[in-house]
Amino acid sequence: MTLPLWLQIITLVAPAAVAIFSAVWASKSARRAQQAESESARLRALEERVAEKKFEVYKPFVDAMGDMLTPTRTKNALADFENVIADFQNWVIVFGSDEVVDAFLRYRTSANGNPPMMVTFRLMADLLMAIRRDVAAPDTKLLGIHMIASRLNDIADHPELQENLSMPLSKLIEQEGWDAPFTFTTVPTIEPGNTAGRARQA
Repeated sequence: MTLPLWLQIITLVAPAAVAIFSAVWASKSARRAQQAESESARLRALEERVAEKKFEVYKPFVDAMGDMLTPTRTKNALADFENVIADFQNWVIVFGSDEVVDAFLRYRTSANGNPPMMVTFRLMADLLMAIRRDVAAPDTKLLGIHMIASRLNDIADHPELQENLSMPLSKLIEQEGWDAPFTFTTVPTIEPGNTAGRARQA
């Protein structure tokens, strides 16, 4: 039995059409996969560049804060600290996380209000903790006391320090009877012992 001409044509053409469609589809899929991989690589490279820049911005400031708490380095650190602060504040607003910028604002503006030593320690610890979360450990379980305790020789003589570095900042300020020159914002932060972000409030 001879098939009609049109059916013969379909029988001959169909496999070729399927092969062509498959080739076109595979080519498009490959291009999409290549574009996705290229975009992923671009984003990874961008993240690496930002991480490197964060390190460049944070390191001199963290070094200076550590030196201020080291007796043999305190004098030199204080002499150059304003220059370090000036460089840091120029770039932290670009590369710093929201929490770091907020913590730095509090630390910086507090200097104009003659803060009690305990408040200064707390603001330093908050800022160092924010930097740690931004560049190294977003879910860190450490507390503020870990940020500065190793620098204090008489830490054993001040058992109240851990409590003061862990309680809400507004409570510490009230306890110290200090009139803070900054307001409490709602920048998301992670309170000690809690890895879930929430708004920082008075």
